[in-house]
Order: sequence, then C-alpha cells, then structure tokens
Amino acid sequence: MAKELKMIYIISSGEEARDKAMAGLMMAVNMKKKGRVSELRLLFFGPSEKLVAKGGNDIDSLLKDAMDAGIYRSACIAIAEKNNISENLKNKGISLEPAGEVLAKAMNEGFIPITF
Repeated sequence: MAKELKMIYIISSGEEARDKAMAGLMMAVNMKKKGRVSELRLLFFGPSEKLVAKGGNDIDSLLKDAMDAGIYRSACIAIAEKNNISENLKNKGISLEPAGEVLAKAMNEGFIPITF
C-alpha cells in the first residue's frame, strides 16, 4: 500500500444500476478493511441516495461494515431534502452535506475520486 493513499468513492448509481452501486460499496469496505488505503470516504449522490434510504438487508449490512471500518459516509443534503429522505439517511449514520463541498474538500486533501 502507498504510504498515504486516500480515496473518495462517489456512488451515484441507484435502483437502475443496483449491482454497480453495491459493487462500489463492497469494494470500499474491502479496500479499507484490507488496509489497501490509508483513508476512504463514501459520497452518495443522486439516485444512490434513494437506494440507500430505502435500504435492504444487503445495503444495510454493507453500510454497517463501512461504519465499522471507519469509512466516513456522506450524502448530498440538497438531493436528500428534495426527495424527503434526510431522516432515513441520517438514521443510517450518513452525514448530510453539500456534495460539492465534500468533493472539493476531499480533492484539496489529496483524495483520488472513483465513481460507481
């Protein structure tokens, strides 16, 4: 592993590409748990916010694994509010913040963006 490899996974796929979103979430958890990155953050954006808010055993289990692995989880507050899913996301331990600010901060801190 590189000394300071930091990544931010931007998961925007929703129900229309559920497998893609799940693959991104699973890969994030595995990368962090196996020590392949020094820091990893998740940003749920757009359709993925609805997918996560709706949940399900598979998604909820991976979100718990991400939390246990110390992965910071956030979602776009504007989209969450527009879709009336803010409380569902917060109840799953996801921080609601402006997506642009989250991404800009991560990029300024040297995070590599990966999209799913």
